[in-house]
Amino acid sequence: MRRSLLFIFLFISQSHASEPPYWQQFVHYTMDITLIPIEHALSGEEKIVYKNNSPDTLHKFYLHLYPNAFRSNETIKAREARREYRKLLANPDDAGYLNIESFRILSHDSTEKSVTAFQINDTILEASLPEPLPPGGELTVELSFYLKVRKFQERAGYRGFQYDFAQWYPKVCVYDDTGWNAEPFHLTGEFYGEFGTFDVTINVPHEYVVGATGVVSAGDPGWERVNVDTSLSDAQWQETFKKIQKTVAEDAKDGKIRTVTFHAENVHDFAWVTSPDFLYERGEWDGIPIHVLYRSYAKNRWSKTAARHGARALAWLSEKFGRYPYPQLTIAHGLLSGGMEYPMLVMNARESEGLVLHEVGHIYFYGILANNEWKEAWLDEGFTTFQTRWYMETRYGQQGWDSEAELQHANWLQRRRPRLTRREENQNQLLAYLTSGNNEPMSRPAYRFNESISYRRNAYDKGSFFYDMLKYVVGDSTFEKICREYFKRWAFKHVNEARFRQVCEDVSGQKLDWFFKQWLHDSVNVDYSLDRVSKRQTAEGWETKVEVQRRDRGIIPVEVLLITQTGDSLVQRWDGKGEIGTVAFQTTGKPAKVILDPRDAILDKSRWNQDPLRFRFLFEYPNMSYYPRDAYVITYRPSFWFNEVDKLRIGGRLKSYYGTTRNAYFGVWFGTESRELDARFSYSNPIAPLGPGVRGAFSAQKMEGRFEIDAHLTLLKRKYLAHPPLHQIIVGFNHSKLIKDGERYVRREFDQKNDIALATWERGDVNNLYFRYGVNPRGLAWFTNITLGLDLVDEDWGSDVSYHSGFAELKVWFPKNDEGVFLRFFAGKIFSSDDAFIQDLLFLDGANPRERFQKFYLRSDGALPEELHYHLPGGGTLRGYYNQPIFGDQMLAVNGELRKNLASDLLGKTMRIILGKPSLAIFADVATMEFLDFSHKLFADAGFGLRFENVLPDDWYTIFTGGRNTTLRLDFPIWVNRPLPDENAVRFRWVFGFEQAF
Repeated sequence: MRRSLLFIFLFISQSHASEPPYWQQFVHYTMDITLIPIEHALSGEEKIVYKNNSPDTLHKFYLHLYPNAFRSNETIKAREARREYRKLLANPDDAGYLNIESFRILSHDSTEKSVTAFQINDTILEASLPEPLPPGGELTVELSFYLKVRKFQERAGYRGFQYDFAQWYPKVCVYDDTGWNAEPFHLTGEFYGEFGTFDVTINVPHEYVVGATGVVSAGDPGWERVNVDTSLSDAQWQETFKKIQKTVAEDAKDGKIRTVTFHAENVHDFAWVTSPDFLYERGEWDGIPIHVLYRSYAKNRWSKTAARHGARALAWLSEKFGRYPYPQLTIAHGLLSGGMEYPMLVMNARESEGLVLHEVGHIYFYGILANNEWKEAWLDEGFTTFQTRWYMETRYGQQGWDSEAELQHANWLQRRRPRLTRREENQNQLLAYLTSGNNEPMSRPAYRFNESISYRRNAYDKGSFFYDMLKYVVGDSTFEKICREYFKRWAFKHVNEARFRQVCEDVSGQKLDWFFKQWLHDSVNVDYSLDRVSKRQTAEGWETKVEVQRRDRGIIPVEVLLITQTGDSLVQRWDGKGEIGTVAFQTTGKPAKVILDPRDAILDKSRWNQDPLRFRFLFEYPNMSYYPRDAYVITYRPSFWFNEVDKLRIGGRLKSYYGTTRNAYFGVWFGTESRELDARFSYSNPIAPLGPGVRGAFSAQKMEGRFEIDAHLTLLKRKYLAHPPLHQIIVGFNHSKLIKDGERYVRREFDQKNDIALATWERGDVNNLYFRYGVNPRGLAWFTNITLGLDLVDEDWGSDVSYHSGFAELKVWFPKNDEGVFLRFFAGKIFSSDDAFIQDLLFLDGANPRERFQKFYLRSDGALPEELHYHLPGGGTLRGYYNQPIFGDQMLAVNGELRKNLASDLLGKTMRIILGKPSLAIFADVATMEFLDFSHKLFADAGFGLRFENVLPDDWYTIFTGGRNTTLRLDFPIWVNRPLPDENAVRFRWVFGFEQAF
């Protein structure tokens, strides 16, 4: 017996001995800093006491100097930004930096042994120690620094009189079991810090109000003077606020300084924010104060709301993970467009519940459970994105958002459009990434992803669904136990994949290496489908066998739901590991329906093959974007228009789609005058066997005197998800012809003054094999689009004529905020042109008739009166020759514009809402109708124009544009070199359109 006990003791001892004990270093920062607003700068004294709790002897010491990433456009961060076609500093005057003015490392027991030498590489300061630092040893660093605060960018800086200080001070690099983490500040990824204590004394002008990590240990942060009395009416508060502003202004004249000290323990970072425009409110949760600072203009939105949301966040996180361990929470109105988290402090652009939940959640995931953010971002970004969605669904039900609050501010259309749940929105976005061909393993360090958007898709989107699927695999109650044990075991420590996985396996009793390996270190897709379902009646009832097929590499247990005719529901799980699996059911009632993955829990890339999809019939509201995963949507909408032949055209259209993949369209119209019935059908779908990015499309239409059939394949090929180059190849076949009595639709008046009218579509079959290639190479400051086209019309495949044509178009622009120089170069030639029909010739002023046919409002005579001067770009795009019958079989053209944004206040508020953001364009165009004969006469024009971006708000609708994100273009070509007879070269001319000229 004693021998057995001894064996067990030795076994346990050896097992624990194989796992080295956990350790982490300790840092105590003491700082005294002074804000110098006139210089947008900060001067500071810093003392660092560093204790080596590791088993290693240290010979070096490293500090992060994060602000130096914004010193110039030659830093590592700036160079990585250039790879994504971004300029980190648009203006050198916006730069910021951190200069070390004095520096000394002292051995803890001696001031005689010290070093003052150091070297800086980008954002890392490296120094040799005066003597080796053994395990258990301490050292002291004393330094002074000057921080030039950058104009606000990313997480920190100044705007106006507000300063957001994040990653602002010389910060000790982490030394852990992997060694020194002296990683420079990259374009993507966040931070990693040593736990410790901070005592920070802040000196600011007296009118500035301060919020920070930690609790006030001395001085006055200025909260009481600007404390909002929430019991007052708005009118009463405005009177009180005037008195506050007067007092603040008086204090500012005296040049007094506000000094306040904050103390924080068990934190690995310190951030603070200050502004003379802050108002203050105090909330509370379970005895923990919640300090809210917001800018005065936002009072109506932030008052009471932010504190309430903060209290809800603390209650939720304390319930699901562990009681909030810090003595306070500060929610500050930050300068950034979203939100950012720091220990005990969040800086948010909005007071919304979801954003507060997310950022306060980060105080747990990164703050208390302190992972290395640049190495394993899924541990913090994924977890807190997951817990935010978890909270919102728990509080507000399946939709995952506060519908009552959101609908208060919704317009008429937003109230009527169907909307996906928040989970479906997130899921659709993630699945589009997973199936894009650009999916990367989630475990990569942030700066090693191909591009920033891929990092975000992995860290946030895929990371959050990783926890959803883990919850699904281990079960809801077990997952909640994991959350509490994870917090209990690892609070105020550094966590990583291995440590989190160990908690999951210990609590669940399952080996989860397959799950972590697949979702963290591989890039798989999940695709299960229902196969054969067999059922037979037995003496006890019914026996049903369901076969499930795994069609992709992703493996996860999959549920099968059986519903009987009596309404009973049974669920069975298959482990999902084989290529085919079978689950069996015994029921008393007859089986009625079988559904695979009924909770949509496994990130299956398509539910198309998992159960009989339900159909949803909906009215098609403008700009409707509704793609549920569990339904085939069919929308309907009436449609009407006018032309000279049909007079009023009335009809309607149906659209059907599953997700963004399978799309079908059917429309029918009747001409009240012509008695003609027109119709159009189209269908498009990905061609999966040919690879991601390949799509097939087919359409057929009889429309306003013409008949057309088109079939084509489109291939999109890209190396990056969001950045160029994007290659597009289209191969297609088109058949078109003018049908009986079709000539009456295609008459077009050109020169009304001289009564010139032409038939712009000739009779005869045209069978066209066509090719298109497009690519968009670009640089840091220039953009391009290149398009090449080839059309082969030949009698050998049924055409009445034979001709071949090709064109090339290059667009180049050098913009700054949508303004700058824009150029277009075009060349086109038709070979065997004697046979070419007029609808395919090259027109000097713009699009040819075949291109105009694609726009229903330009398709036929009288659809849009020529007197309106609607200009559709194409061909030569010489808008000064609008509606002149100048066309041919070859053309060279160059178009140029100089665009400049105009001040918004040039328009009244109402006109700005209606028209949009204004800009001015100066343009010139030149073209010749001979491709190689440069002695041929040139056509040229010049003028100016106005542009109005985003012309329509979301609740407006126009039959021209379909709604938002449009451009209204007004062009005034005041000079042409070849005017019409009896016309001056310089005179007032005008055209308009709903797109840029190029």
